[in-house]
Amino acid sequence: MTEDDIKQIFFVECEESLEAAESGLAACREGTHDAETINAIFRAVHSVKGGAGAFGHTALAAYTHGFENLLGDIREGLVPLEAGLVDLLLLALDCLRDHVEAARGGGTPPDDADLLARLEAARAGNGGEVAPPPAAPAAPAPAPAPVASDPLDDLDALLNELSAPAPPAKAAPEGWLVHIRPHAGAMTKGSEPLLWLRELCDLGGTCELCDIAAVPTFERLAVNEGYFGWTFRMPGHVTRESVAEIFDFVGDEVAVAYGPEGTMPPPRIAAPQPPVASATPAPATVTAVGDAGAAAAPQPAAPAGAGPTAPAAAAAAAAPVTQSVRIDLRKLDMLIDGVGELVIAQAMLAQRLANENLAHIEELALIETLVRDIQEHAMAFRAQPISSVFGRVPRLLRELGTSTGKHVKLEVFGETTELDKTVIERLSEPMTHLIRNAVDHGIEPPDERRAAGKDPEGTLTLSAEQKAGRIIIRIADDGRGIDRDRVLAKAIANGLVAPEAQLTDDDINQLIFAPGFSTAAQVSNISGRGVGMDVVKQNVKELGGRITIESVPGKGTTFSLALPLTLAISDGMIVQVGDQSLVIPLTHVIESLRPTPADVKGMGTRAQMLNARGSFVPIVPLGALTGANEAVMNPCEGVLVLVETEGHGRAALLVDSITDQRQFVIKALDAHYRQIDSVAGATILGNGKVALIVDVDFIASTAAHAGGAGGMALAAAA
Repeated sequence: MTEDDIKQIFFVECEESLEAAESGLAACREGTHDAETINAIFRAVHSVKGGAGAFGHTALAAYTHGFENLLGDIREGLVPLEAGLVDLLLLALDCLRDHVEAARGGGTPPDDADLLARLEAARAGNGGEVAPPPAAPAAPAPAPAPVASDPLDDLDALLNELSAPAPPAKAAPEGWLVHIRPHAGAMTKGSEPLLWLRELCDLGGTCELCDIAAVPTFERLAVNEGYFGWTFRMPGHVTRESVAEIFDFVGDEVAVAYGPEGTMPPPRIAAPQPPVASATPAPATVTAVGDAGAAAAPQPAAPAGAGPTAPAAAAAAAAPVTQSVRIDLRKLDMLIDGVGELVIAQAMLAQRLANENLAHIEELALIETLVRDIQEHAMAFRAQPISSVFGRVPRLLRELGTSTGKHVKLEVFGETTELDKTVIERLSEPMTHLIRNAVDHGIEPPDERRAAGKDPEGTLTLSAEQKAGRIIIRIADDGRGIDRDRVLAKAIANGLVAPEAQLTDDDINQLIFAPGFSTAAQVSNISGRGVGMDVVKQNVKELGGRITIESVPGKGTTFSLALPLTLAISDGMIVQVGDQSLVIPLTHVIESLRPTPADVKGMGTRAQMLNARGSFVPIVPLGALTGANEAVMNPCEGVLVLVETEGHGRAALLVDSITDQRQFVIKALDAHYRQIDSVAGATILGNGKVALIVDVDFIASTAAHAGGAGGMALAAAA
């Protein structure tokens, strides 16, 4: 693993830490926090600080140090956590995000001087009870040199200092002991033991022993082995958790023990004889700091000379350990592409065996089952909770609140709903536009809300749910709603709509997605330039989704985004329409049936309706839309596929026959041809031919005028 790879892992972990801190501070703002919430926020900031120091991001490390100081005082109860302080911590977290982004991109760090001064002022407001900084070691040796100095000189100076005899104890020493023993792999993971020791000193610890008993003779010295061990005495007010957090990034390559003298973990040095750890059981006080963070569990500070009880240590050892592996996203994409080709190959094999009357063999069914299992597991690798998108909204609302003077409360539902990582990444921009639009146009200023009998604080609701194989995301506000008269007048003035046009409420709502359309009275840094909402619709369409609007004047507006769970592989029904094969996504299909003449009713001169158990559904002949030759046009002579859409109700698609039902790999048309409104993509069938995937939402929305633009677009693509 290269240094760049390690840095990339650090920034990924920074994002995770920032999300954890954001979640914790949100709980503090709502008043639902507890002591562990504060600990989690402290750990998140501390983790960023540790990695920043290791990789030389001095500005980031210095800022997190100041941030961490205040969090430490809050955790110790020295500074009360009040509403105003939570707002300050949220601002500090925003600045921390900017620091991380600057470090990631090599840009200029943000100006944090004023914010750091405010953090220190918050610490000073606790009645002067802020603990003084730990005194420098009493030994005459100079302080450790900066990190940029020669590491060997730095190590020599530190060893001289730590090897100095401790002054005779005047009485029973106060505090408690912690023993640290790095192993061989500690240095290979980008760690620096000197930084650990300095962190312990910053907490007020004093080194009592540097164990050099394991250092071999010169000819047997191996530079990649760990020979040293250190014993520090920590002040009584320092918790064991604070010490364990120093080693969060280290993994299991350092042993940490708590207790009296003589509990130093044994060295783990490669040699012909069996390793010490396997030959001799480790003392009950030894805790290996691993990925699961077992040593970071909150525990009370131990008094001098006391160690954890045996049952507690046994419980920690028995706790399940969750292991994870970080994978380059490009490698994961290659795996998904390979699985897609495997699905196509399996379909081709099944088609060939069916042509040779061998489709019944057991091995074919086994292969199909295995391919489906592999596909499901591979897609699960890419599934991520949508909370990674929702988690960015609080900061956006704070920024919008500052610029607009509007106070907005956020309510979130379904943040654990999972969908494809690619969908999540491309969802951020349209979500940002919709939220900015809701705050700027939808939610009224506090005075206007009071006059309307509303709470002066507006409410923005985000929700996500899985429905019929798709993800439905809703962004709702309780604002003034869409002024349709004003929207229509603006559209007529811009030439988007003829003055005599008769439009439904939904048609008028959709006008806000027209390029260049805006009802803002003046251009601001938030909106008014007519760009944004058209980008939203285009981005959602590129994801294979649809966006709908529900708005009630004076009550609010809801934008609903219906998105596919994944962009790669799905299940579909292969249908024959004349001389063409089409694919209908199975997530839309309710049932298929052959109607009787009594089930079909005429409507006007061209339209037909299906009486589906007392509910009339429009019949859409796919043959007429595609221009297929010799397609069935009489519903009683073909098959009706009853489908359900999000926002457009049900429709009955008329096809000649249903030929198969299987998984298909979605290939985007815009990469090889161009975007077609009524086509969701294309796929390769088992016979090697290309089939178009029907965009059921678009077809249903144009069912009333099936011969219109939607039908011609599908025909042209076919």
